[in-house]
Amino acid sequence: MFLRKSSVIRYLILISAIAVPIAGCTSNHGSSEPPAPSSSSTPTTTTPSPSDQPSAERMHDISFMSYSYVRFPEPESPGVQAIRDQFAANIQSQFILASDFNTKLSVVMASGDMPDVVHIQSADANYIKWAREGAFLPLDDYIQQYETFKLVPDAVWNQFRVDGKIYSIPMYSPTYMQSITIRQDWLDRLGLRVPTSYQELLEAAIAFTHNDPDGNGKNDTYGFAMAEKNSPEFSAGAYWSSGWYHKDQDGNYIPGTVGPGRREVVETLSKAYSEGAVTKDFAVLNWAQANQEFYSGKAGIFIGIPNGMEESYYMGLLEVNPDAVVTSIPYFVAPDGSQGSLLNQGYFGLTTLSSKLADDPAKVKKILTILDYGRTFFDPKDRTPDNEHFDWLMGGEGNGYDMTDGRAVVREGAESIAPVGYMFAREEWRPWAPNNEANQYSKMVYKDPRMQEFISKIEAMEVDHNKTPYADPSRGIYSETWAQHGLELTNYLNGEITKMISGHRPVSEWDQMVQEWKDRGGADYIKEINEGIKAKQ
Repeated sequence: MFLRKSSVIRYLILISAIAVPIAGCTSNHGSSEPPAPSSSSTPTTTTPSPSDQPSAERMHDISFMSYSYVRFPEPESPGVQAIRDQFAANIQSQFILASDFNTKLSVVMASGDMPDVVHIQSADANYIKWAREGAFLPLDDYIQQYETFKLVPDAVWNQFRVDGKIYSIPMYSPTYMQSITIRQDWLDRLGLRVPTSYQELLEAAIAFTHNDPDGNGKNDTYGFAMAEKNSPEFSAGAYWSSGWYHKDQDGNYIPGTVGPGRREVVETLSKAYSEGAVTKDFAVLNWAQANQEFYSGKAGIFIGIPNGMEESYYMGLLEVNPDAVVTSIPYFVAPDGSQGSLLNQGYFGLTTLSSKLADDPAKVKKILTILDYGRTFFDPKDRTPDNEHFDWLMGGEGNGYDMTDGRAVVREGAESIAPVGYMFAREEWRPWAPNNEANQYSKMVYKDPRMQEFISKIEAMEVDHNKTPYADPSRGIYSETWAQHGLELTNYLNGEITKMISGHRPVSEWDQMVQEWKDRGGADYIKEINEGIKAKQ
């Protein structure tokens, strides 16, 4: 089971992968939800009455620019027509290859001719610059008027506030981070319990290396599977993560990459490496090769996440060892008493509106109503042709999707059929879940019952042991130093930590290494991030 380093969910293959329960009807500034289309296989529907839809008596032309990786909806299509019929809105869309998008967007923004709606990739320096220049419409006054907007946590909103104002609506992404997984069958065979600390994790890794946990009589197993750039980070909670969790003696936040939690992880890995309990040549292995070390049955400790796993790799492990059992290690209780993970950023792209729309509130209202309608989510059991709202969004059964083994599976080439692809975000459906566990990834993404069982263990661990999840306060803050020297700082730190893990530099020189990093620009980086954090408070 290959764990993609980006942890990107495979929405392009199975739209019904996002399993989230109903959160109620969307709100259209106090009016009722637009009537859903019929459950027939055609993607068109009747036009809602003016009382159901803002300014429905007038057709609005709405220009829309977004990016895509592999699927590019046609400018004129059944999906576009369905939206005309449903919302009295003529969507004039342009989808650009993701790798070319930022360059194209910069040209468009420089021209001063921004489309009505632009879906951008992240709250980067350009986003901040354009917001301050007045290119985007402030959206604060609209947040409480739409149900799916109200579900967005403050920790997510705060990432793309600029000078206190919100200029975009986020597209959904879960806040899961990678957690540590371990071979439960090896622990059982050696009479060990699931580790609850790094010391116990180290002991398990050493035992996996020397005590023949697979029982084949050979010295062919070890503990931690690792790759270049010291990945994964093997964080057992926010305390040990790369997030800005810790503070220095002056009360300033510092990145976890130079914090005391990371030092403990590096000390653990260094001791394990000296015992042969870490991938020997990890410094030159890529991510796919590290996955192979674990899922070929060589290593016993790796990482997992409910979304973004490749099922075939886990099946490969079971072919090598049918009795293999992988389980999730609960987050450790930190020295400060916390127990929980660093939260992922929690969004995957941002929808911005042109500031020129300030003079056309009816058009703004219609855009946000369409966006909100397309973000509504449903329990897996309700993702069927009988659910008229869902059926319409997906383009109708037999046209946009098929029901296969009880799941709605997007048809190849259906991106121009499903209306949801034109509803001001990406071309895929990402409804806003009320919480991570509501997605039910174990049931909705994965097919084999054994894989489902493994993922369900991670989901259960998140529910039971993620008691104090932590939102990184540095997210959404721009640092000029990092923009100019971030790669250099990262490479330096990775190089020195690699030396420490492999025994070429003692971990006792951690403080000296951190100072060297600060002298190279890290101190300015810390200063700028803390100034940004204070400005947002």
